[in-house]
Amino acid sequence: RYLKKMNNVCCFSSFCADLQGMMFSVMNGGNVRFHSDNPSNFTGLTVCLRVLTEQTFSIQLNFINQTHFVRLDNNILYVNGRSVSFYPFFMVPVYQEHWPWKNRCLTWESSTGMAQLWSDGKMSVRKGIARGQVFSSLDELPFYDFRGQLSDVHVWDRVLNSNDLNWFLSYNYNFPSGNILDWKRIEYSTSGYTVLDSASFLLFQPIFIFFA
Repeated sequence: RYLKKMNNVCCFSSFCADLQGMMFSVMNGGNVRFHSDNPSNFTGLTVCLRVLTEQTFSIQLNFINQTHFVRLDNNILYVNGRSVSFYPFFMVPVYQEHWPWKNRCLTWESSTGMAQLWSDGKMSVRKGIARGQVFSSLDELPFYDFRGQLSDVHVWDRVLNSNDLNWFLSYNYNFPSGNILDWKRIEYSTSGYTVLDSASFLLFQPIFIFFA
């Protein structure tokens, strides 16, 4: 691994780049992994990303301590072997859709154990899991079994407030960049059939959907 400088930000990686407006297309036999050198202790967590896929998929955060992990498998959240499922989802009052891309966010807070999911214009109820758990230093966020397009991956070591979450979900880029993984200066590695190119969701006009 060598030191590379992008936009006055130094990253240790084979690849460290500003990927704003870009996406990965991951085909059969391909995978992409995002890496973090931030030593932060996690007493909260927010993960957000945009996907275009024909299948369900999983998100797993691996920490330096290899026994620690957070995994979202469709609508089931696993934290160090414990699990909680989220269903049904409830509509939010106003949602801006960029068809056919899908937005996904996960939040979890250590002090209360409260976790919640957002999927496009819907949110789950809050549920408790792994109260008091603290994680040390995210190692990587891999997408091994994902097939499709992937963009705007951000990870924070805290729970974002509702305004920031709504900004991400509605493609308003005023939301704060992830302080653990930031799509505008992200460290990544790929293998197999994986292509990095312009994000096609920028070609679609937003559709505003209003719910009574």
